[in-house]
Amino acid sequence: MSNRLPDLISPPRKTVLAQRAWVYLGLVTVTLLNVISYANVERDAHRKAWGDAVNYFRMSEQTGAPVDNPFALRMLSPWLVHRAHLLTGFSLDTLWLGLTIAATLAAVIVFFEFLWRHLNLRLFTAALVAAALACTFWYAPYAFSNPYLVDPLNNLLYVCAIWAAFRRRLVLFTVFVIVGSLNKETTLLLAPLYPLLVWTQERTLRHRGVLGGIAALVVSGAAYFGYRLWAQHLIGGDYGFGTGQANASLLDNIRFALSANKGTDQLELFTTFHFLWLIFAYGLYRLYRAHGLRSELLVASLWLFACCVAGRLVATDTARVIVMMAPLVLAVTAVVLDRQRGEHRRAWVGLLLFLYVALSLRWIPAPASLVLDVAGAAGFVVLATFPVRSRSVIPTFGRPASDDQPASEDESAA
Repeated sequence: MSNRLPDLISPPRKTVLAQRAWVYLGLVTVTLLNVISYANVERDAHRKAWGDAVNYFRMSEQTGAPVDNPFALRMLSPWLVHRAHLLTGFSLDTLWLGLTIAATLAAVIVFFEFLWRHLNLRLFTAALVAAALACTFWYAPYAFSNPYLVDPLNNLLYVCAIWAAFRRRLVLFTVFVIVGSLNKETTLLLAPLYPLLVWTQERTLRHRGVLGGIAALVVSGAAYFGYRLWAQHLIGGDYGFGTGQANASLLDNIRFALSANKGTDQLELFTTFHFLWLIFAYGLYRLYRAHGLRSELLVASLWLFACCVAGRLVATDTARVIVMMAPLVLAVTAVVLDRQRGEHRRAWVGLLLFLYVALSLRWIPAPASLVLDVAGAAGFVVLATFPVRSRSVIPTFGRPASDDQPASEDESAA
C-alpha cells in the first residue's frame, strides 16, 4: 500500500499530460461547435456588425481612426488585426474572427488551468466548469456572432491577470494590466486587486507584497495615461478621461447609461449567469464562514463585482459588463460543486451544469427557461441540503487533484 501512496498524491507526469490533452481537445470541440452555431462566415460579414463593433472594425482598417470616444483609444485588438492583415493578406473579417476564437479559447484554457492547478479541483469539475464558461453566452457565443469587438482579448487578459494575482506574480500581473488597458481601459480596475489580496493575508500595509502592488498600481496608471497622450496625438483628437460618446461629460455619460434598459437591468443581470448566481452566493457565504475576509476568492469576487457595478454606470450593455465576472463566478461555483464526491453526486453536478449550458445557449424559449432556472436552483438546494462533510471549503492548493483519488467514508456513502 505504501508503494501506491505517491501515485495517489501526485499522478504520473504522463497521466497528467494525457488528461490535459483530452481536456484541451474537449474545450476545442466545444468552442468550434459554438463557432459553427453562431459565427457569420459570409463574405463581408462586417456589414452586419452592430454597436461598438462598427467602430472597432473601422479602427482595424485605419490605425488611429477618429471614431467616437471611448472606442478610439481601445487600440490593441484593432491594431493586431490591422498588422496581421498587412502581413498575411487575409481579409479583416477572417482575422477578426480568428482573433476572437483564439482569445476566447485561450481564456477558457487558462481558466481550466486556474481551477485545476491553482485551486486544485478535481479534473472532472475543472473540465466541466471550463466547458460551461466556453458556453456562457456573453463570454463566447455572443462574441462569435459579432466578432469585431475588443471583449475576447479583454477577457483573456482579465483571467491571466487574476491568476497572476492569486499566484503572487507581480511582474506578470502588472504586464497583463498594462497591456489590457491598451485594449480596454476597464482593465485598470484590476490594478488594486494585487495589493488587496496580499493585504487580506498579511494585514499590514508595510508588507513587501502590498508595497509592490501599490507601486504596480502607480506604474500601471502612469503607463495608461502616457498611452492616452500618445494615442490622442496619433488620432489628432481630444478625448477626455471618463467621458462618453461624442466626448460628453462624465455626468452626461452616466445619465445616458442609466437611461438605457429601463426595467430590464435586473433581468439582464440575472440571465448573465442564471441560477449559478445562487451557487455563487452560497459559495461566498461558505468562504466567509470558513476563512472570513482572508479568503482570496471572496475578496476578489467582491472587488470585481463592485467594479462591474461601477462600470455599469457608464455603459449601457449590462450583460457585457457583468460577464467580466465570469472567471470568479464560475470559479466559486466550481469550488462548491467540487465538494460533491461520489458517482451519484457527480452525475447531479453534471446535470446542473448541463442545465446552465442549455439556458446560456438559449436552447429553451424565454418563458420555459424560467422553469429550468427554478429546476436548477432547486436541484442545487437539494444537493446542498445534504452536504459532504469537509474541513475546508477550498481544497488544498498545489498539485492537480486526481479523480482517481480514493473517496473518504463520507464521500463513498454519498
